[in-house]
Amino acid sequence: MNSHLKALIKNRLAWLIVISITVRLVYGLSYSPIMRKDSHDYYRIAKSLVSGDYTDYKAAYPPVYPLLIAASGFDWNRVAWVQVAMGVGIAVLLYLIFSGQTGSNNIGFILGLSYALNPSQLLFEFNFFSETACTFFLVLTVYLFARLVTGKSSPHWKELSLLGFSCSLCVLTRAQFELLPLIIAFFLVYHLKFTLGERIRKVGFFLAPAIILLGLWGGFNYKKIGQFVMSSELGFDLTNHTVKFIEYAPDRYEEIKQLLLGIREMKIKRHEDVEYAAMIARPQLMRLLGLSYPETSKKMLEVSLATIQEKPLLYLKSVAHALIRFFKPTWYGHLLGIRPAIAKGGWLVKTIASSYCIFQLFCMLVFLSFPVWWLIVPRYREIFRWDIVKVFIYVLVFSTAIVQAIVEFVENHRYKTSVEPFIICLSLLIIIKIISSRLPRRHVESRISDTEKIQ
Repeated sequence: MNSHLKALIKNRLAWLIVISITVRLVYGLSYSPIMRKDSHDYYRIAKSLVSGDYTDYKAAYPPVYPLLIAASGFDWNRVAWVQVAMGVGIAVLLYLIFSGQTGSNNIGFILGLSYALNPSQLLFEFNFFSETACTFFLVLTVYLFARLVTGKSSPHWKELSLLGFSCSLCVLTRAQFELLPLIIAFFLVYHLKFTLGERIRKVGFFLAPAIILLGLWGGFNYKKIGQFVMSSELGFDLTNHTVKFIEYAPDRYEEIKQLLLGIREMKIKRHEDVEYAAMIARPQLMRLLGLSYPETSKKMLEVSLATIQEKPLLYLKSVAHALIRFFKPTWYGHLLGIRPAIAKGGWLVKTIASSYCIFQLFCMLVFLSFPVWWLIVPRYREIFRWDIVKVFIYVLVFSTAIVQAIVEFVENHRYKTSVEPFIICLSLLIIIKIISSRLPRRHVESRISDTEKIQ
């Protein structure tokens, strides 16, 4: 057999790309994308940004995904295939991150495959939401961070600036990652072994793109709606918490209180999630207050903070529930997702969806419990070594969980989508390490820790 063909057959990265593309082609030919309200909102923002007509501009979402729609010529089919390309890119980046971390192309292949075959992620790639784009920029950011902190030479200003640019694109895709630049800056300060002045200078190269890009977008929104924000949704989002105990709002908000109580009661009678009461109340709140969308959200932030001040324990209880929901499988919405697939799909769909749920819950259990077991069981400390990249991933996941729980985005599990690949990859890596430690050394070396060069 030709040596080049042999090398191609052994190339794990090539196989990962082929499998990722094949799965997406098969899925794309058999699935019709579904559009929801978010999709139309992104489309309207894209039209505003391109046309310059900001008559009904709400500043509800950051600009990257609307600009992706505009760059695709406002053609939803093109948007879907751009997202599919991003999905293949995510699988490749995960391979590069973890093959570099472990020195094993086999492990990198397995962990890349865990994304390539993930039905939850595939679902988002073929629907018109910003999750896939955000996941791509987040995984790219982690890859650039991992390459920078594991490199043998001092990080160049170009590498630091590129990391800052990628991080900014992630924030400007989904505002839930607003803390990401600060988290990375903290890790860089800890990792860089220079004088204080040199550390500040190098972290400055990283922060410069973030300050410029996020500052420009915040300034743009300030000019249009009078608020320096990445998104104007904060007040409405926080109301998803306080609607549960809005009867304790101060009397000066009596009209708002009665409106939300009425909608909440209707939701309870229909056995629907109470959090959605705040979402469907938005048009009525705007009419009641006579304010624009961003101004109404700002007013609801004021109402929510006053209500939380009255009953902080009820707020913390709601935050705890949101945190738990974050770690559930991503069965998203009533029109599409894993839950409806299990309920209404055929036997094949039921099998795939149920298997995914069991697998995801298992990985989540491993991810959440392993740090405790690592502290308790000495053997685990020998077989699993923590490094700055693994710690960073854990901090990234938990900071994402805490931020979404504090604000309450309602579809909590959906906001896990962008960090879910890291949860699954680290869980599988932990499992592989534990299994490898129980196998004979020669078998481990031949099956897991291959010694070929990282592609």
